[in-house]
Amino acid sequence: MEPMRRDVRPTSTRRRSALAVAGAGAVVLLLALTGCTPGGPAPATSAPPAETTPAATTPAATASEMPPASDTPTGAGGDHPLEAIDAYALCRAQTYAYYPGDFGLLEYAPFADATVLQRDDGQWFVYIEVDDGNRPADLVDAAGSECILGGTIGEPEWQEFGTVSRDAAEDSIANFNRPSAQP
Repeated sequence: MEPMRRDVRPTSTRRRSALAVAGAGAVVLLLALTGCTPGGPAPATSAPPAETTPAATTPAATASEMPPASDTPTGAGGDHPLEAIDAYALCRAQTYAYYPGDFGLLEYAPFADATVLQRDDGQWFVYIEVDDGNRPADLVDAAGSECILGGTIGEPEWQEFGTVSRDAAEDSIANFNRPSAQP
């Protein structure tokens, strides 16, 4: 019979080790939920349409700062041209910082309800309505994220990104093919 082994490290060292293991598990879970797994992105089960148009009524960060994503990119790799769902996910990630406060109080319209249109220049126009529970009640549903981008998942080419008032969204969507504002 082999003698029983006991962990003789100080309690504080054992706690740090347990926290490191738990932290690593959280990072792996976050990466898996966002589609960033060590084996590469998960394969797409169905391709989204090139254009998605809902009814008219409808800065780089660390993983710990990112809000959870409910819609994940489906591109085949970092050098794969953007698809509609990729443009949606990148726009959402790029503009979350415009909504300061508790990320748990942000509600982004899902991909199916967002406006994602491919422009004549090949860039993607993305408009996502955002309900911001951090704002006063009369302003919770007053804004949306808007982006114009192209490139690849690994190297997106940002033409524009930011927020827009929902009052101006209809006009912005109607003019999605407008030339990008260049400085």
